[in-house]
Amino acid sequence: MYVNEKNKGIHVIDYTNATNPVNKGFIPIPGNTGVSIKNNVLYADCYCELFVFKINSNADIQLQDVIPNAFLSRMGYNSYDKSSIELSWIKKDTTVLLDETGAYNCPNCYYLADSKGGINAATAYNSTPSGANSVSSSLAVFAIINDYLYTVDNSNLYAFSLSNPLKPARTSSQYVNWNVETIFPFKDKLFLGSMSGMYIYGLQNPASPNYISVFNHARVCDPVIVDDNYAYVTLRNGTACNGFVNQLDVVNITDVTKPVLLKSFAFSNPRGLSKDGKVMFVCDGSSGLRVVDAGDVNNLVTKQTITGGESMDVVAYNQLAVVMLTDAIKFYSYDQNFNVSLLGSLSKN
Repeated sequence: MYVNEKNKGIHVIDYTNATNPVNKGFIPIPGNTGVSIKNNVLYADCYCELFVFKINSNADIQLQDVIPNAFLSRMGYNSYDKSSIELSWIKKDTTVLLDETGAYNCPNCYYLADSKGGINAATAYNSTPSGANSVSSSLAVFAIINDYLYTVDNSNLYAFSLSNPLKPARTSSQYVNWNVETIFPFKDKLFLGSMSGMYIYGLQNPASPNYISVFNHARVCDPVIVDDNYAYVTLRNGTACNGFVNQLDVVNITDVTKPVLLKSFAFSNPRGLSKDGKVMFVCDGSSGLRVVDAGDVNNLVTKQTITGGESMDVVAYNQLAVVMLTDAIKFYSYDQNFNVSLLGSLSKN
């Protein structure tokens, strides 16, 4: 499992034995916000550049290529000194301790109070079963569908061809809105979460996604997940989004050209979420991890609440739920009867 620690890099975690997960190493990448994997090739951003790594083993991960100026809106990142102009770059390998607390407009990023690091809310969980595509969280900013990598960077949607996996090539860049936060792939669609709504893009031409529709909502942060007919959007207050609602919206996307709100359900302060069958996990901040029966979309029912720590993001996959807290990662087993058991945890250190 590869866990992105916002703006610092990627933790490599061995959870072969989920009762005793082990942090095997760390790939330092300043300015890193996303990570995605296909066939043992790992893609990650470093400010405006796209890094390409080959995973030979957990102990042997090699940088293969750097794609400069891959993310246009992040060139001259933050530009704190408005009186200077960048004329040239000196390239060198450097590890930087970067305190990004309260910086760049990233409302879904939860920064820890200390600058020493740790697992944060914007982590992207990725696994590579049999060398296939990675499985990303609801707060991810990278996604892979077939031979294309798709990314968002606060305002733009990018597509990169992976026809040569070690030499990705940007095929399109298009403005979506100024507040795009997350990307969730489902079949031949991309669902983008933003402060003001959920955008749906199609892949008729995978090299250049086509706009389909938008579901507008109040100005709040909104991670998104999707199944065949419904999108699930969490909205919360207390962030840079300046919203005032705390709820989970169920949106009917049977007709993707006309997404319609089906029903809203109240939560305390919902963040990341994940769904496997009728079992849904909703990270409800300091209120705990909600285990929800989503078998009836008109009547979501919380079956149990797991307290202890502030839950931020979750991925449920193949009877294993990986939960990101502000100070740890926890691993749970679950089944479709809502039996959930803690297997193990890995604390921040």
